[in-house]
Amino acid sequence: MNSDYFKTELITSKSNSTIVEIAKLNDKKYRDLTKRFICDGVKLFLECVEYGANIRYVILNDNAEFDDFTLEKIRSTKDSGAKILCVTDSVFSKLTSEKAPQGIITVCDFLSEKHRYFTNAENIYGSEKIMLFESVRDPGNLGTIIRCAAAFGLDRIILSSDCADIYSPKVMRSAMGAIFKVGIDIIDDFSSAIKILRESGRRVLASMLGTRSLILGKDAVSESDVIILGNEGHGISDKTAALCDDSVFIPMCENTESLNVSMATGIFMWELFG
Repeated sequence: MNSDYFKTELITSKSNSTIVEIAKLNDKKYRDLTKRFICDGVKLFLECVEYGANIRYVILNDNAEFDDFTLEKIRSTKDSGAKILCVTDSVFSKLTSEKAPQGIITVCDFLSEKHRYFTNAENIYGSEKIMLFESVRDPGNLGTIIRCAAAFGLDRIILSSDCADIYSPKVMRSAMGAIFKVGIDIIDDFSSAIKILRESGRRVLASMLGTRSLILGKDAVSESDVIILGNEGHGISDKTAALCDDSVFIPMCENTESLNVSMATGIFMWELFG
C-alpha cells in the first residue's frame, strides 16, 4: 500500500500540525479536553467501524499492507467523512505505543452513548448486570476487567473516578475491543452509587474477608447482587465497606497471597453470570 492508493499526500514530518495534535491524545488531559481517543491496530479499527464510532482520522503507515476486507473498511470510513492520513515509518512511530505496530491508528470521539460520567449516581440501573470497582489504578487490570465484563455479558460496570482512564492506550490494548461492548459509568461520588443500588432493593457486597463474610460458591450470591472490588494494593476503602450490606470472599488455600483484582473479577463474574 502507498499514499497514492488513497490519493492523499504522504506526511513525512513529525512536526506536521495534525500529527502533533494526534500525538497529544496519548495524554489523558488532552483526551479529556478534545473528547477523542486513539485505537492502535487492525482489530480496534474494525471494532470502531462495527460499533459505529465517530471516526475522525485513520492514520496509515505507508509501508503497511492490509487485506482486502480491511482496505474496504478504510475506504468506507473515508466515504463517511473520516480523514485518511498516510505517513512514513518515523512519523507513525511518534503516534504508536505498540512494540509491534500493525500500521493503522484510528482517532475516534468518546463513546458517549456507551460510557457516561456522573458527579452523583442516578437511579437508572434497574435489573442490569453490574459490578463496581473502586480505585483500580493499573491500566492492564482495568482493561482485563472490561474484557471479562464483555465475556460474561455484564450490562455495565461502575468505576470510581480515580480508576485508570478507560481510553488510555494500555487499557485499550488489554480490553481487546471490549471497550465497545460494555457500558461503563464513571462516578465522582462513588458512595452515591452504592446508596442508589441499595435503595433500589439490591444487595451490595464488598469483596473482602470479614468476620462473617459470605463464601463464594457456598453461600447464596445471585445475579441481582452487586459486588465491589477494590484497589490492587489496599482493597476496598473502609468508607465503601461500611456502606455495603455484607462482604464476600473467594475461598483459597491457606498461606497464599490474595488474587490479582482482574483475576478475582473473572472468578466472581463466572460464578454470578457464567
